[in-house]
Amino acid sequence: MNDRERRASKYLPFESLKGLKEELDKEDKRKMMQSLPDLSDDEKLEMNFTLFDCYSKNKAITISYLENGLFQDYSGVIHKIDVVNKQIIFLPKRKFDLDNIYKIVMKG
Repeated sequence: MNDRERRASKYLPFESLKGLKEELDKEDKRKMMQSLPDLSDDEKLEMNFTLFDCYSKNKAITISYLENGLFQDYSGVIHKIDVVNKQIIFLPKRKFDLDNIYKIVMKG
């Protein structure tokens, strides 16, 4: 390091409180995380009808679900509905917990 670089390094930003940036990043992530909306009994019943109708007719659906605090969508054909474990299994073997799904739409 030459003399000029050494003098310039005095003015570079530094982390005066160790770990503060990481904690602030964690807090930002926590604030961005969302929670599952409350569904009425009618909405749950309608989702169940749509789910079983698409399963019995082998139709594609799009589900909206919450994963790690973020809302996401997934489309596909249902391979199996696991009532015991409360899961929907799509081809190719993608599983979703029914408790994390807040919207089901029939495609086409």
